[in-house]
Amino acid sequence: MTDERRKRLAKNEALFRDVNERVEEIATAHGEPEAVQFLCECVDVECLQRVELSVDVYERVRADPAQFFVSPGHERLEVEDVVAQEPGYVVVRKHPDTHDLVEDRDTRTD
Repeated sequence: MTDERRKRLAKNEALFRDVNERVEEIATAHGEPEAVQFLCECVDVECLQRVELSVDVYERVRADPAQFFVSPGHERLEVEDVVAQEPGYVVVRKHPDTHDLVEDRDTRTD
């Protein structure tokens, strides 16, 4: 896989994370719901699957800008490692060669 392709895939995941930041903001505007339907943060820009997480779980995954949650089976081991497998979702961490890219796009580190 080329460097350019790795970077594009990392940007795809960062895009879904940006959308999920807004989803969390809207969902928690009037209290903390038990669960929120987030978009799968996989590399496939056409993926429309949802991942149900509590806000606490979302925040734990989100605390590391190189981590993302995806639907089971949406992992791409050529660009990320699986760090946790839970019922309904998988937590992945981008390979070091794309850490800077996803961290630069992280709105929480501005």
